[in-house]
Amino acid sequence: MLTSEIFQYMTALKKIKCTVFVSSLIFFIWAPTLFAQPDANHELIEAQQWLAEGEYSKAYKAFKLYAQEKQNHLAQFTLALFYQQGWGREKDEVIACQWYGKAAAGGIPAASHFFAQCLQEGIHQAADHEAAIHWYQQAADLGHTISLCAIGDLYMQGDGVEKNPKKALTYCQQAASIGLTPAQLKMGQFYLNGDATIRNPQQAVTWFGYAAEKNSAEAYYYLGVINLNEFHDQTRALYWFEMAASQGYSPAYYQTARLYFYAPLAEETDMPTAENLAKSYLWLSAAKQQSAPENELNDTLRMLKKVEQVMPESWKKDLDKKVSQHFLEFH
Repeated sequence: MLTSEIFQYMTALKKIKCTVFVSSLIFFIWAPTLFAQPDANHELIEAQQWLAEGEYSKAYKAFKLYAQEKQNHLAQFTLALFYQQGWGREKDEVIACQWYGKAAAGGIPAASHFFAQCLQEGIHQAADHEAAIHWYQQAADLGHTISLCAIGDLYMQGDGVEKNPKKALTYCQQAASIGLTPAQLKMGQFYLNGDATIRNPQQAVTWFGYAAEKNSAEAYYYLGVINLNEFHDQTRALYWFEMAASQGYSPAYYQTARLYFYAPLAEETDMPTAENLAKSYLWLSAAKQQSAPENELNDTLRMLKKVEQVMPESWKKDLDKKVSQHFLEFH
């Protein structure tokens, strides 16, 4: 059976744009199953290699042969990914959901999770939340434990089921308690944004803290939000926002820049300190390059204009270089 750690990565596939990384990941997931039956799966290993090399036409034909004629469930799962990711063809979420359904029926845990999403969102048929919970639960039973948080989300929002925030916590905590970072983040969000029956910023800090220990930039960001808005500690907020921004977590750019911009002025000059001025410019320049709400972008440009009016021109070249290096590393 595949491990739950591998499945954590699979739940992020919809957000991944790097084909080589995705296809290599699929090979990693398949390896125990494929090499256990080398004769039966030799062609499938070859097809996986074609996919990793971007030979989409060859790979698709091989996977389709195994998916249709040999009812290979891993091949069915990969066909779903072809249509979900748009590998060598137009994206088609309906067809992707149909293949996820076949693979889920064959016991592929990640396919069960994605098929549940299809049912929840009503992509290939009318939304069926009861069926979605069934398939999320099957995915979890097969080792894709993070699927329990998807069930929790349904109860937290009252989406197709009776709203029950405490039940949501019970489901998701099963995944968070075994150390799954996405589940720990979700628990933090539940406690931070939940209704009055469960809202508890201190508990949110605890769960985000667990994720932060594993270098989660998203956890750093939320710790910044809590320190700024709940505890009114701008020093700690800036620390966590900049930790997130330094790892390329773009929502943190604006918050980091803003706190540097409004930092106390130096008493002897009544001007920003050199460090605060440079950091303001650096993170405002980064924020300017990201998609953001119009009011946030306008505020970024306003602050950047004021910084440029007082910052020595000689600093600009070096700081712009640092911004470029940051984006080359993280974007």
